[in-house]
Amino acid sequence: MAPREKTRIRRRPKPSLVFFLGIVLLAGCSRNEDEPAPAPGSQGYEYPSGFAFVEVPFPLAADNPRCSEPPLSLPTIGVPFMDPCFASRLTRVTTVEGVQGRHEYSRFDPFNRDKTLIVLLKHTGDYAVYRTSIFPYNQAANLVFQTNAMEDPRWDESDSDLLWGLSGFRIIHDDVRSGKRTVVKDFATDPRIAPILDSEPDIYRITMRQEGEASTDRRHWAFLLQGTREDYRPRYLFCWDRESDRVLGLCTIKKEESDIDWVGMSVNGNWVLVGGMSENVGKLRGMTIANRSLTRFQRIDYTTSHADVGIDAQGREVLIMQNSRTDFIDLIPLAWETRPILDANGSYQGTGHVPLLRLHYDSDSPIGFNSGVHISCNAPEYCLISTTIARNTPERNWLDRSNALIRLDATHPRVFLLSKVYNTTEAYFEEAHGTMSRDGSRIVWAANWNQNVGQEKMCLLQLDMPSNWKELAGDK
Repeated sequence: MAPREKTRIRRRPKPSLVFFLGIVLLAGCSRNEDEPAPAPGSQGYEYPSGFAFVEVPFPLAADNPRCSEPPLSLPTIGVPFMDPCFASRLTRVTTVEGVQGRHEYSRFDPFNRDKTLIVLLKHTGDYAVYRTSIFPYNQAANLVFQTNAMEDPRWDESDSDLLWGLSGFRIIHDDVRSGKRTVVKDFATDPRIAPILDSEPDIYRITMRQEGEASTDRRHWAFLLQGTREDYRPRYLFCWDRESDRVLGLCTIKKEESDIDWVGMSVNGNWVLVGGMSENVGKLRGMTIANRSLTRFQRIDYTTSHADVGIDAQGREVLIMQNSRTDFIDLIPLAWETRPILDANGSYQGTGHVPLLRLHYDSDSPIGFNSGVHISCNAPEYCLISTTIARNTPERNWLDRSNALIRLDATHPRVFLLSKVYNTTEAYFEEAHGTMSRDGSRIVWAANWNQNVGQEKMCLLQLDMPSNWKELAGDK
């Protein structure tokens, strides 16, 4: 069976082993939402001396040592406990309040630079900023700021109070302490963009389709211009340089190449990325990179699947993406030399792609993978894989219902199992969408504790990494 592809959602070698599972009684587990929450780190499980991550011995194999998710009581908010499978330190950090108990998505770090604040969803479509000094994070006393007509809120790399975003045709940022909004750029007045808006008045916004990002320094940005005509399809692609306040490249998107999942910049701003789908024709067919002037395009994979941009251990800008043709998660260098894998079970030779981890979607196999995946590459040299499984779907594969960490070393990638996810999905916002902080010290994901499935009643689970996590997950 072919692997599932993204958004529409989206294979042998070694014998199976079984992890020895020591089931532990977790102190402080309770369903009482009204109990006072302790200050962060005040009690509960801490990493023991000599702790080590559980390394996956054969990441490219269909089978590996496996630990099934154990039945546990809903944990008390704010009390760290041990994941019984992999001994990581987990904490429930929000109350269950519909979508308002969770973060936005896997690709974005919800924490500000010093992790004193976190951005969480609101049911209105806006976002709320909360302090993280007291549990639960999403209590009224922690509320610092609520966004207003801001899409794609992203924290500044150096200013802990600055939240960047989009609003209509504008790039903006808000100081969440003072509430002051600054318009960084209004493309409605730009000499290259304004004439397009005047001649095509149904165009109503700039967008990265909710998944792209600017370069880390916020200098280079890539956008689509989207209108209401022709079923809201994107009509133009452009790249803008904030330093020179200049549109570096602008191109028209033909109807037959407009099936685009997302656009954005690479981490260092050297590449425009266009998440074209395989059904497109022309220059935007499949996952595509372009130069900033948008004069040269290169297809780097068959289609666009779940992915994130990152930096590998060799310092290269890369895309980490589910490969729907080969059933692996791949490291894909952002380079003109990179070639797509177009055939089912196609060869990796000469493509530049490096397989990191096998997914093994095989419905006929007793160890076939049953989950969907999301990818988060916020921490340089590393990537988090979180999995999402549906109701009444058996956990069979070693990666089902799990969080895994990949060291992005093309010469010797390593994979470590971090925790189970305690989650079952029947609705979009129930998906785990695991994400790493930019320094890699925290991981959060949405969890419903396998209860009230389909009702989008989630809380946020947090995994605090040990202080020496890079040493534990680095080179051998």
